[in-house]
Amino acid sequence: MIDIDPQALSAVAATASALAAALSVYATWRGPQAAATLAEMMRRDSEKSQERQRQKFIIFTTLMQERSAVYTENAVRALNLIDVVFHDSKPVREAWAELYLAFNSQQVAHGQGFDEKLRRLLATMANDIGLGDKFGATDLSRVYIPNALQQERIIRDMERQQALARLQANMPPSANTAPPVTNLFPPAPE
Repeated sequence: MIDIDPQALSAVAATASALAAALSVYATWRGPQAAATLAEMMRRDSEKSQERQRQKFIIFTTLMQERSAVYTENAVRALNLIDVVFHDSKPVREAWAELYLAFNSQQVAHGQGFDEKLRRLLATMANDIGLGDKFGATDLSRVYIPNALQQERIIRDMERQQALARLQANMPPSANTAPPVTNLFPPAPE
């Protein structure tokens, strides 16, 4: 059998006990700090997530409010923020890209294809923010706009077009055209 010196065994036990006590003191001192740090990180992440969700909701509700006239300033601002706010949602950004192409093509805004692209964008956004099962195609298509408000928009559009035509008519033709190119860039080698 192995002969163990009782004093050596007692010294090892005392050292282990002292080490355990030191680790316990360190854990007691460091534990609350680590917990507080972790809690603060979780709180910040939660706030960021809530803020991102709030921004998504604001853009969605703005576009829902302005879906009868997506050329208003508020609607244009909301549309231009989609790539930033929905950066983590590829389906929303793809639906926005399709609508953007419809805006920039020669198609007339508010044609059948345009309206379908707008509804698709709104439905995709609703899915992303957790409201997808709450809205159907008819909900996204339903728009209330009183005749008086529609007439005011038509009058403003006509006034804007008339003012633009007057301004263009008052300009001399030379002011309407680009100056002729007299030199080439880069200059021809000599």
